[in-house]
Amino acid sequence: MKKILWTSGLIFVLIIAGYVALPFYSIEQLQRAAEMAKSDQPQIRTESIDTLEHYVDFPVLRDNLKIRLQQQLRSSLSDSIPQEFDELLSAGANFFMEPLLQQFITPEGIADLLRGGEDLEAFEREIYRQGSEAADGSESGPSTREEKEDSWQRMGWHFTDLNHLSVDYGEHGRPELRLLMQRNGLRWQLVDIQLLSVKNGEGQGWR
Repeated sequence: MKKILWTSGLIFVLIIAGYVALPFYSIEQLQRAAEMAKSDQPQIRTESIDTLEHYVDFPVLRDNLKIRLQQQLRSSLSDSIPQEFDELLSAGANFFMEPLLQQFITPEGIADLLRGGEDLEAFEREIYRQGSEAADGSESGPSTREEKEDSWQRMGWHFTDLNHLSVDYGEHGRPELRLLMQRNGLRWQLVDIQLLSVKNGEGQGWR
């Protein structure tokens, strides 16, 4: 009897350990792929892209970002755009958001992001500006995307429920970026990105 209980307890501990180890392994793979992506060797860069495509659900990630940006745009223009033009506003915003998300939310873009090289606020301003101009019919002009030094560090991660976890990145002890990951079988994949306020740690921008 004791042997059965001991075996059952051991199996339970191994299951729990495996459940915790798998997302940690996925996070490590993402980070490693981000570092490999800046290699001068084409083969290593190709391997990094394959890894990122394995651990990032790009269609879901783009959809989540698009929905959040649509909500933000609709909220900011709610007083100036009649309700009957709401569908037209969404269609115009999507016309610009879709190609921008396809352009920036890529394995290379995610790799640069995880290294701290992308300024997501600049990216958000670009998409938001394009969507606003689509709504009022004005033409868009050239814009620039700001960059910052590759200095972000992973600050920690935790489960939000059995199938989701969040990973915080930042510098100088301040979280600036949160990655939201979702379990897909035995694999954990990145499905959403959230900017964090430096002052209070609350999400801002892409909420």
